[in-house]
Amino acid sequence: MLSFLVRYGLPFPPRNFDPYRRSLIFLTVIYLSALVFFKVYKSRFPSSWELFKRVFCGLFLGTLLSVAFVYAFRVKWGAFPTSVFVVSFLINLLFIFKANQLVLRLRKRIRKKVVVIGQGDVDEIGLRKADVERMRVDEIKQLVEIGDIDEILICDRIQNGQNLNLLIYLLQRLRTRVVFTPSSYLALLPERINGNKSISFLNTFIGRKPDVEEFFMRVFDTAGSVTLLLISLPLAALIFLLIKLSSPGPVLYKQKRVGKDGRIFTLYKFRTMVKDAEKMVGPVWARRDDPRVTKIGRILRTTRLDELPQLINVIKGDMSLVGPRPERPHFVRLHKALRELRLVVKPGITGLAQIRSFYDLKPRHKIRYDYLYIQQRSLLLNLYILAKTVPVLFSKRGW
Repeated sequence: MLSFLVRYGLPFPPRNFDPYRRSLIFLTVIYLSALVFFKVYKSRFPSSWELFKRVFCGLFLGTLLSVAFVYAFRVKWGAFPTSVFVVSFLINLLFIFKANQLVLRLRKRIRKKVVVIGQGDVDEIGLRKADVERMRVDEIKQLVEIGDIDEILICDRIQNGQNLNLLIYLLQRLRTRVVFTPSSYLALLPERINGNKSISFLNTFIGRKPDVEEFFMRVFDTAGSVTLLLISLPLAALIFLLIKLSSPGPVLYKQKRVGKDGRIFTLYKFRTMVKDAEKMVGPVWARRDDPRVTKIGRILRTTRLDELPQLINVIKGDMSLVGPRPERPHFVRLHKALRELRLVVKPGITGLAQIRSFYDLKPRHKIRYDYLYIQQRSLLLNLYILAKTVPVLFSKRGW
């Protein structure tokens, strides 16, 4: 009704309003079904943002289905104005979200439910608005009795293989988010439980988002990469010409890198060093003022334009626009900090380490930024990092 008021004012034109009046019951059922599908009417939410996301997705689906419904009966209801759906979406989003938020807050049902495993110190700042329950490592089996859990915070080292396997089983069953404190994360990283790779199975639950969000992140990666490639074609052609004229050797540099779950893939970059730069010295990290870097290569490294061909890797699915930087197999074997939990997500062209520090971070520093990103990974965080990457390109923090 408000949408018609915004669209037409008073009085409502009968020719446009009558189709709505006749389809009111059907449209209401469609919208309610979509909201139920996205679990808008749960009795508790960990945050207002979680409630907003579910209302948004439910109304978006409901609007699409309603438009399809009206289109299917366009002969009978051809005068139904599509613009009303757009206005209705915005009004519904505001009213339904605020009404549900008000009721839930009055009943104190917007609270996160967190289980802390272990007796280690926990930063209580992030848990002030949460219902926190502590348990010892040897009490993990009680997780199934607690039931509806939003987050499991592990703040102690799990040394017993049986406890770890039990935790993995319960995580599969509960489908909840797992967070490690930095101390327990770094303690787990270089270890093998009883000589096997049990920790690798735990990777499945770290950094993994709901399928819907994973889908949208992949769509964003693909669409963003294709768009950037098309926009940058003239610049890429110029770089191609400058590299070809300035030094002998191929324009594109291909190198084996380690991707998600340890899978090896071929990474593409514009060549910034002299031909066969590592033939004599072997695989080593590049340094500032590295004599192997060409004059054009130094400019490309400073502006990060040498990474442009990696958009092809993103389209192929080897990489994401945002994530930990992919390392070479030699360095992954050499440095334990570059293995295991760091490989639970796809590597990225840019990442948290790149916008917060310098290009040539060593593994022990990289891992701290990568750890933060992996556990907080989301589409919004990716957008934030991409936005912050733009000024970094012009700040000469790279080389």
